[in-house]
Amino acid sequence: MPPRFAFGFWWSRYWAYTDEEFKQLVREFEIHDVPLDVLVIDMDWHQTFNQRWGKDVRDQAGQTLGWTGYTWDRNYFPDPEGFLTWCQTRGLKTPLNLHPASGIQPHEEQYPAVARAIGIDPSTKKYVPFDIVEKRFARTYMDLVIHPLEKQGVDFWWLDWQQWGTTKIPGVTPTWWLNYVFFTHMERAGKARPLLFHRWGGLGNHRYQIGFSGDVISVWESLQFQPYFTATASNVGFGYWSHDIGGHMPGTISPELYTRWIQWGAFSPIIRTHTTKNPGSERRIWAYPTEAFLTMRDAILLRYALIPYIYTMAREAYETGVSLCRPMYYDYPEISEAYQFTGEYMFGDQVLVAPVTTQLDSSTLLATVPLWLPPGEWLEWFTGARLTGPQVLERRFGLDEIPVYLKVGSIIPMAPPMKNAESQPVDPLILTVVPDLSSQFALYEDAGNSLGYQRGEFARTTIRTKMSHSGELGVEILPAEGEYAGKLKQRKYEIRVPGMLPPSSVLCNDSPLRLSGTADGPGWSYDGSLAEIRVRTTAFPTSSKVEIILDGVRPLPGWSIDLRGKLARLRRVMPLLDNLWPEEWSPDVLVAAAQTGNRISIWPEKAESEINGLRKRIPVLLEEIRSMSIDHAVKARVLGHLKGIEE
Repeated sequence: MPPRFAFGFWWSRYWAYTDEEFKQLVREFEIHDVPLDVLVIDMDWHQTFNQRWGKDVRDQAGQTLGWTGYTWDRNYFPDPEGFLTWCQTRGLKTPLNLHPASGIQPHEEQYPAVARAIGIDPSTKKYVPFDIVEKRFARTYMDLVIHPLEKQGVDFWWLDWQQWGTTKIPGVTPTWWLNYVFFTHMERAGKARPLLFHRWGGLGNHRYQIGFSGDVISVWESLQFQPYFTATASNVGFGYWSHDIGGHMPGTISPELYTRWIQWGAFSPIIRTHTTKNPGSERRIWAYPTEAFLTMRDAILLRYALIPYIYTMAREAYETGVSLCRPMYYDYPEISEAYQFTGEYMFGDQVLVAPVTTQLDSSTLLATVPLWLPPGEWLEWFTGARLTGPQVLERRFGLDEIPVYLKVGSIIPMAPPMKNAESQPVDPLILTVVPDLSSQFALYEDAGNSLGYQRGEFARTTIRTKMSHSGELGVEILPAEGEYAGKLKQRKYEIRVPGMLPPSSVLCNDSPLRLSGTADGPGWSYDGSLAEIRVRTTAFPTSSKVEIILDGVRPLPGWSIDLRGKLARLRRVMPLLDNLWPEEWSPDVLVAAAQTGNRISIWPEKAESEINGLRKRIPVLLEEIRSMSIDHAVKARVLGHLKGIEE
């Protein structure tokens, strides 16, 4: 299993950052409320000798001088250990990039000691060739070069091998063997759970975790290929791929493409930005227009919220070999569509994802996604629509929507907001429930970054739900079974039920919970814009059972089943009209319609009457927009975006 932090957000960019620039970057993450777990330090941490593209200065191994390096560039990092310690205080993990092919060149700080250990007179200035399959070299290399850097605070390594493909041992590639040597080195150290970030070393490399898919081209076609590539990689057991989110070359992309890439990353094994050394290649999400930034941040925050679910599925992958992301035909092997719709995949057992990988239609501001829904009932998470499969259909999504489908009966464990994956315990434990007659899910937890999970040091918490025909929804959280270092002794719970009308009453362990408009303390509330019930409990011992009963729970009426999506479209068109000021702006009937969710949040008891009122307003507001004397292109875009909202 990868450590828990690996499922958080990774920052990576090929750029010569100083330590102060890295610190400023981290502060910007904090200022903009964007979580961060891994700060990748690319090759410019070491001496590169003012490397410029087109220069052809070679080292003794025949490689570009400075491509391989092990000596900190003190101009950029005057106090490497101090900088790595600073990162640790922020909860960040710091891998360094390595291109090891040139061995140990005479300019390296480690050269004299390594040369003597290998039997080379340092005064000759003859370099130490890289020969990872030779035992003396491998031991010397790990003991005198790699281990001292780890003692300074380097957490793991990006093994960016891209030179020759053979070693002295027939059939053994340097990529595969490097991955093995580094991984087993970390195992022997025993301080934490081993982790590598590496290039593909061939079959069998799945055991060394996170693969780097190489320099991705920054175009829509690359993004379209990545879901298929990642899901089908599970066929050879390689479930943990890290792609260049945003693409690598040439690096400069549109806000829309970067947004969709981030959204795909949120539902991929590892979410890591990257780009080539190009000043125009921007990967800070807050440097993009506000709408794109907020949408990308929401996707990253959702990723963090889903870590309890993702981590549980990682344990399942460890036990079964079935990857987090896998093709549809794993679950539906007898159905031809499971093989035909290669752009969608299962994200664990409960979630189907069909990432948007095409541009918005300029006339509707919506992207069309063809997809296949398997047998059963599914909740379209970002709109609230309930759809029944099997069927092939086309769905349309705004920039802030991701085609994510939850099986009816799903229980999705989630976490509250956090700075990084290890910054705080999962308290409250949030459970998103899509009710069925009965369902069950077992949350998996362990220490997160140790090998204790291999020795039985973990806990499982079983959650059961039951829905009666009369509208009573019961959620039962059983005592946690098992122990591990840091296990919570007590925690709060929050139950979220999307796509339902507000309940008539809520009980927690037979005690009534009051309706509360705030998110603090025990009680229940209703988010009208999301059409979602939210129940909050006080803290309970994790060794005890907790039972929540919601009475009078009913699905949204047929027309409003996708209320979340309808309200989102109404809100999206308001700025288009407001930006016409002073000639025109959003008509009052549109504002009133768009505010429906807000009013329901304030007065949940009026939910049905508000929904009925919305249905009456929509034909009126559409007619009023048609009659407005405004720019034809703007009117067409607004009406195109609202097309079908009456249905």
